[in-house]
Amino acid sequence: MEVLKRQVDIDGVHSRLLNLGLVLNVLVPVILLSVGVFLKSKGVGLSSGSNLKILFLVLMIAGVGEIPLIYIMRRSFLSARKAFQKESEGHVATEKVLFQWGVLIFSLSLLPTIYGLVYYLLGGSLERFVLFAAITLFCFLVFKPKLEEISSFVERQADKTDNQKQFSPNSS
Repeated sequence: MEVLKRQVDIDGVHSRLLNLGLVLNVLVPVILLSVGVFLKSKGVGLSSGSNLKILFLVLMIAGVGEIPLIYIMRRSFLSARKAFQKESEGHVATEKVLFQWGVLIFSLSLLPTIYGLVYYLLGGSLERFVLFAAITLFCFLVFKPKLEEISSFVERQADKTDNQKQFSPNSS
């Protein structure tokens, strides 16, 4: 168990996941806001005279509806998941799985901003676009990985590896 915990750089994985989250959930929404405003100022998109109330409600329900989905996915992933198959490469596979998990969670968190960009370019207001971006920032703040969660995930993976070694027919 200690071998896997020593091989996995928990602080490094945590900082890489936070950096990924900052890029996907802070930098990308700012870029999308800038692109949306730039495109709208150049005349791209529809005028704000069209009726977009239903579209706003549908996109807002979809954006807010992703919050419980992200929570369920995050909880099920961190609670019990076998991250790797090969014992010799356990630390590499654990780091890879954690990074894949981060990409998935942060990409799902980014979707409300993309919905907001679509809404804005179809003639919606900038304030509502910013509201969609705020949902993305909220998701990042709520669902960012915590150091304790990563440590407990690595410990569970190390325990599973030890149990496999102990009960495998080739051990002894």
